[in-house]
Amino acid sequence: MALGRLLLLVVVAVATVVACNSAPKVPVSTAALKKAYWGLPAAGPSADVTSQVTCPNGYPCDVFANAANYGQSKLDFGNRLTVIWTCQPQNFVLSEVVATGLKVRMACVGGPPLVPRRIGILEATWGAPNGQTIDVTQAVRDICGDTSWRCQVPAMAYIFGSPDRVAMTKTLRIRYTCNGQTTPGQQATENSVADLRCERAADLN
Repeated sequence: MALGRLLLLVVVAVATVVACNSAPKVPVSTAALKKAYWGLPAAGPSADVTSQVTCPNGYPCDVFANAANYGQSKLDFGNRLTVIWTCQPQNFVLSEVVATGLKVRMACVGGPPLVPRRIGILEATWGAPNGQTIDVTQAVRDICGDTSWRCQVPAMAYIFGSPDRVAMTKTLRIRYTCNGQTTPGQQATENSVADLRCERAADLN
């Protein structure tokens, strides 16, 4: 009887170890700054402040939307800070847009590994819904790269330009594929982010 109980305990212990070891391991993720922009929509290329953003203590890292940090003495609440960073080995491109006085937290979201599906940018346009639009396909490809599995693209005028002088809110529209399969696409209004993702419900179960 005692031997039977001992054998049962051994079987349960082995089954528990196997169950624990079969759980998906969360990969250690490393963040790295890709691009940073600060200013008004009309700032254009001069809004690029990538070289002025540092993370002395490594990542996660807070980047503050503070005019003084970028050599501006005059406060303008129309300024926006946009930060784009990568997360490896997940092949994520993440980004965030914040107003003056706030901050961007550059960090990588943990979680179980997803089925790798590569994003391919088919086309992208930028402009007012009832006004002039321009092709920004290559600019979006530059942000997402060739290997990303998720890509957040900021809809910002200082990245894509101002195709007309009409004071209308611009929209970024992106068509993309996941491993060559066409998706419904995504869009984002100015000062927000288009989130391109390829995971499916089955990946998250």
